[in-house]
Amino acid sequence: MIPTIVRGGVAVALAALAALAPAVAHADVRAQETQVFTGSAHENSPREAKRDAEQAARRSALISGYLNEQCVLLYAESYRLAPGYYAANAAIRCTR
Repeated sequence: MIPTIVRGGVAVALAALAALAPAVAHADVRAQETQVFTGSAHENSPREAKRDAEQAARRSALISGYLNEQCVLLYAESYRLAPGYYAANAAIRCTR
């Protein structure tokens, strides 16, 4: 009779540990939040337009609580609107 009770108790304990194992295995993994920010600008040179567009995207990320070190530039492109007048778009991806 006692061995049956002991076996039942051990079975219940092992079932409880098995139920907790997935939670313990995933407890160390931290959820990461990723967001993309874009910016645009109009300037007199393509270099200035790209720089200002990237800065606009980084300002948006800063307002949302991301640090500059948490962001990477995805792209920055410029195009000519008129002689001596350029527009640019830039995007950054931030992860925390």
